[in-house]
Parts: sequence; structure tokens; C-alpha cells
Amino acid sequence: MLPQEIQSVLSKFRQAIRRYVFLEGIALLIAIACAIFWITFAVDVIYFRISRLELPSSFRLLVLMGMVIVLATVAASWFFFRLLRSFRNRDLALALERRFPQLQDRLITTVEFEGEDASQLKSAMMERTSREAVDALTKIDIDESFDPTPLKKLGMVAAVLFCTLAVFSVANAAGVKRWMQAYLYGEENYWDPFRKNSLNLRVLAQPGDRVKEFDSNRIYKHPRGSDLELIVESAEEMTVPERVDLNYLIFASGGTKRGRATMSPVGSGRFVQTISQVVDDHELWMIGGDFVNRRPYRVQVVDPPEIDSISLQCDYPSYTGMDGQEDQIVRVVATQVALPMETEFVLNAQANKPIREVDLRSDRFRLRFGRRSEAADSAEEVSLELLDENGVTQKRIALAAPVESLYSSDRSAFQFPLVVTTMAEEEWEKMDNAVPFPFPISADTSLKIFLHDEDDIFSQEPTQLLIEGIADRAPVIDTKRTGVGTIVTRNASLPIEGRISDDYGLADAWFGYRIGSDTTLNQTPLLNRPDGQKDFVLNDSSSGEFERFALRPLKLQEGQTLTLGVYAEDKDHLNGPNVAHGELFSFKIVSDDELLARLFDREVNLRLRFEQIRSEVGELRNSLGNETERAQRFDNEPAVRSAESPVLSSFIERSLHQLRKNHTESRAIEVAFRELREEMVNNGIDTKEKLDRIDSGVIAPLKVLNEQLFNTADERYALQRIRLQQVTGVEESINETIPAVDELLAQMDRILDEMRDRGTINDLIQNLQRTIEQQRKLLEETENKRIEENFFFDFDE
Repeated sequence: MLPQEIQSVLSKFRQAIRRYVFLEGIALLIAIACAIFWITFAVDVIYFRISRLELPSSFRLLVLMGMVIVLATVAASWFFFRLLRSFRNRDLALALERRFPQLQDRLITTVEFEGEDASQLKSAMMERTSREAVDALTKIDIDESFDPTPLKKLGMVAAVLFCTLAVFSVANAAGVKRWMQAYLYGEENYWDPFRKNSLNLRVLAQPGDRVKEFDSNRIYKHPRGSDLELIVESAEEMTVPERVDLNYLIFASGGTKRGRATMSPVGSGRFVQTISQVVDDHELWMIGGDFVNRRPYRVQVVDPPEIDSISLQCDYPSYTGMDGQEDQIVRVVATQVALPMETEFVLNAQANKPIREVDLRSDRFRLRFGRRSEAADSAEEVSLELLDENGVTQKRIALAAPVESLYSSDRSAFQFPLVVTTMAEEEWEKMDNAVPFPFPISADTSLKIFLHDEDDIFSQEPTQLLIEGIADRAPVIDTKRTGVGTIVTRNASLPIEGRISDDYGLADAWFGYRIGSDTTLNQTPLLNRPDGQKDFVLNDSSSGEFERFALRPLKLQEGQTLTLGVYAEDKDHLNGPNVAHGELFSFKIVSDDELLARLFDREVNLRLRFEQIRSEVGELRNSLGNETERAQRFDNEPAVRSAESPVLSSFIERSLHQLRKNHTESRAIEVAFRELREEMVNNGIDTKEKLDRIDSGVIAPLKVLNEQLFNTADERYALQRIRLQQVTGVEESINETIPAVDELLAQMDRILDEMRDRGTINDLIQNLQRTIEQQRKLLEETENKRIEENFFFDFDE
């Protein structure tokens, strides 16, 4: 057994070792923990100063795990494991022997041979050694076996670090709390309570300068191609930064692009920046003072709502006769569509994306239908705002209505019933608390269609549609009198020719007339009346019946006047009927003799004109004889051709021009004689002898003259031109022309003889008429004289 003194020393030495290990482990743990705090605190502050952001949560988690691992490792290796280590007596003795050489191995020897069986001598020696070891141990200080310097240094470092941490905790408890929130609690926005600046990003959306927020995911949907107007505002309780920078990342088709811009200050705490014509997605960061957004704001570019196509499903008024076209969809190709007035139609529009609300605007109203709220289950409304001519609101009508039927199932198409009517103004005045369907619009309404889609984006430009209401115009009547002049007899039958047309069909047509100054309009039905035709021809030759207005039933007197026109009305029973008339013809009633005299005067003038034509053709004949010799020289003497050719050519061209002029005038005379004949017939002053004489004596010969003889002579002159160009047979062609012209002259002489004979007869008739007129006037004067004499005789009595 070891002596009690040695056991006591070894036990004391063992406790001293454990105390030293404990103090050293505690100091090391404190020093390392404080060092970790200061290092991580400094890293967080430096990172915030540079980036204005909190440390990434993943980094802080790794740091926390590292702290735990380091402290646990140090605690295990420098504290728990060393404290729990067992210390054998032999190890303690060796440690003391090394520290105190004066023991001279007596302590280790005593400990080594403890409990061994030995001889008496050896036992005596071990006993002596043990006593000497005890004596030596009583002379040493166990505490001197340890070097206190490392422990003191470590303790001092630990104390200094701990004291600085304690003081810092008192002086800046918020900073310590921030460190704990960052590393221990893992909070995301642990720097927020310590920021001096706070910024909020919004968008100024068009139309209407609407301030819009980014959604909960920091996404704003922006119409493609429009300007992005950004607004940054500082929180009221925070310091306004002197400068705000906007960093953005563009996701273009060719890759990402970065940009930076300094925002413009506008007022206190407000900064703006405009990015022009945005066509790609953007990510945005705001940097102002110590603020920067942790997560980027994302601008997602989408197509603005647009109308891809418009079609109309029309219900035309029945009187237009367009019922067969109602199954045909009217495609609006441009920006204008024309419809008959009173047409009901459904405006169908296909959009490029789902629509939340449709806004129909014109100069006189604003009609909206759809959802106002973003919620898909919000109420559908129809609202109407009526405006006056100056654009001032007169009336507002708002009502909840089941307008789901106005949209397709996916809300990418909508339809709205309208009617273009002349009664639109009156219908608007009647509206009180309901919007009628179909909604009335006036003619020439310019609709502007604005769309509001499910992305809360409005149309950048409205779709314009001009709805032109075609009023059913009055019938168009194009008439003329034929076969009569402005002077007629009271037995005349007046032929009226022409055409009546209407947009959608005629209901009726008639003769309208007034006698003298009487304002009463009298009516007489046409022989052939229209029956819904859009185009009606008077005196249609296919019917064989001609429209005539007979004067005999009116029993007119000589000297009276008659105003006559053709009237017609259409089938418009909604806004009409529309009535119109054609040209109004005025006729004066004269006696048969007076009309014959006037016709005879016209016939005399025609004869004089024809005599002039005969004279000019005679001169042409004489010139042919004069040019025969020149043509002979041209054919037989080549030497003179160059000199004679221009003369002959000029002669032929002049002759052709003169002949064709005479031909035209002759045809006009033929037409004039036909008109004379028609006037005689239509005025009832014709006889069979008169008609046979003018037909066989004048009109028929003139027809032969104009259709045959003039053409034959023209051909002969044309042949002269050809022969002159061929430089041969010019004389022969002139000789062939002479008989044709002679025959032409002979026919004209025969016609003139007949005209002169008619003139002689007509002179006799006129003389007779003058005699009769003189007798009539003499009888009137005699009667007046007799009345006058009787009057004065009675007065004298």
C-alpha cells in the first residue's frame, strides 16, 4: 500500500490538473464564442454596407452550423473529454518527477513497486525509499507543477472578449438582437428595424394615370410596346434618400441585358423613371440610401387587349327585301359598315385574350358592360352614360344585369345587340333605370371600343367602327317628254318616258298635275304600276303599252296651262313612305290651227337647212369635175406627181370632211321630221293623207339618203384616198365617185320637190287660217260694237 502522504499528494495533484483543465476549457469556449460573435457580426455589417441586403439565409444557416460544430468540438476536446480522463498514480508520479527533479525517482519507484511481493531486504529498501519520497514531497508545492502563463493569457483574452461583448450588449442591445435574429432565429428581414430608408415601387399605368401596385409575387403585367412609367416613394416615417438608382435586367430573345438608371426626383420623397417601349420582361431593383429590395420586382410583358375581328349579324327591315341576306354574316373589313336604317344587329367581336369589361363610346353615350373588380366572382354590370352635344353628362344609368350571355365561355369574344334608328334620341330620353336591348344608336355613329382584360390592362388604342345608317331615300325619277313640245292641243295624248328607281323597291307611281294657277295636285294612275321593283321603266317596250297622259278628259280650254309630272313612293313603312317626283313639265293649250302653223314654221326652217345641204353637196360635185384633169396628170405623168399629190390629198380630205358634215346634218333633219310627225299624231291633228305624205314623201327618202347614198359616196371618197396612197387609179376613182354624188343629188332634189309641194299646200292652209282668224276677230268686234251701242241707247232713255 502507498503511504497515506503519497496518496494525498497524488490526489491533490489530480484535482489541480482537473481544475486547470476546467478553467482552460471555460476560457477557451468563452474566447471562441465571443470571437465567433464578433466575426459573424462584422461579416453581417460589412455585407449590408456593401449590398444593403441581409445575409443569405443559407449562408447564415451554414454559419450557425459551423458555430455549433466549433463550440461542440472545443467543448468536447478541451473540456469534457479532458475532465473525464482518468489519471493513474504512475502517470501522476512521472509528471511530478519531471517537474521536480529533487524527487530523484523515489516517488515513481514507490508507485511502481506498490503491492508487489518482495524479499525482506527489498521490502526494507522500498520502505526506506517511500519514506524519503514522503519527506521530499513535503518540501515541494504542488501548484508549482503548473505554468499559469497560458491559462492567464487565455483567461485574459476570454475576459476581454467577454467584457467587450457584455458592454456591447448593454450599449447596443438592438445590434445583439439583430445578430440573434439573423443567426439564431434565421429571420429574413432582420435589418428592417435598423434601416434609415424604405422605398416602395409602383407603376403609373395608362390610360388615366392609374397608380398600380405589384402583386403579392411582385409581378406587374405590362402591355407590350408601351412605355413603363415607374414611381418610387419613400415611406413617410423614413429618411428620404438623396438618390435612387434603378437597376434592371432585361430578358431579351438574344439573352439577358443589364441596365442602370438614376431616377428623377419629383417632389418630396418621390422619384420617377420611364422605360420606353418595353417589349421584353424586366427584373427591377431599387437602390436608395441603405435600401434595396431583396427580391426583384418583375415586369411581365403581355399583349394588350385588341379586337381581331368584327362581324355583324343583321336583322334587316322586312320592307327592304333583304330577308334572304340575314343568314349571311357581315364581315367588317375596314372601319366602316353601312346598314339600312332600322336594322337590328348583333355586334360580334373576337379579342386576342380574355376580357373583363368592354367600353363602347360615341359622342353621345358611353356604354360599359362586364366586371369592374378583379375578382372572377364579382358582379357583372351594365352602365350607361348619356351625353349632350357638348359632351356633358346628362344622365347615368347603372344596373346589375345578367350580361354573361354577352360574353363567350372563355370571355375572349363578346356580342352586343344594337339597332340603328332615326328614333335614337327619343329612345335615350325615355331611358330611366334600364338599358334596352337592342340598344338604339343614331345614323353615322362612330363607335370607339375600349377593352379591359383580365390582366387589368386597357386597350392602348380603341378599335373604331363607323356605323353608317343608310336612310331610305326617296325614289329617283328620271323622265322626259317625247313626241310633243311645250305647246299642245286640248286633245293631245302626252307620252312620258323614263325610269323610276328606289333603294329597296317601289310601292306605287302616278301622274300628278295642276291646271293653271290652281295649287291642287290632282292624280291619275299610270297604265303600268310598279309592284315592289327597285327599277321600273316607263314605256317599257316589252309590254307593248306606253304611258300617256290624255288631255281630252280634262276638257281644257285654249290658253290654259298644265303642269305635269310623274310621282312615286317607296315601301318604307317605318320612316316613310318617301314620295318624290320627276321633272315637272309645263304645257300651254292652243288650237289645232295654231299648232299646225307652228309646226309648219319648223318645217320651213328644216327645208331651208336642207336646201343649204343640197347646195354644199352640189359644190362637191362641181369640184369633182374640176379635179379630173389633175388626177389624169397624176396617173399618167410621174414627173408632176410630187407637185400634184398634196393638192389632190387636200381636195380629198376637204371633200370627205364636208360630205360627212352634210351627212350628219341630213340625219338631224330626218330626226326632226320624225318628231314633227309624232307631234302631229300625239296632238290629234293628223290625218291619213298627211301622214302618208310626210312618210312617203320626206321621211322614207331621207332614210334612203342617209343610210345608203351618203354612205356610198363616202366609200368612193375613201377609195380616192387609198388610190392616191397607192399612186395609181386616182382618175378612175374620181370617175366612180361622180355617179354616186349625182345619185345623191338626185335624191336630194326629189326630197326638196316634195318639201316645196308641202310648203305650197301649207301656205294655202295658213292663208285660210289667217282668213278665218280675221273673220273671227271681225265678228268679235261687231258683237262688241253692238253691245256698246245698246248700252248707250238704254242710258239715253
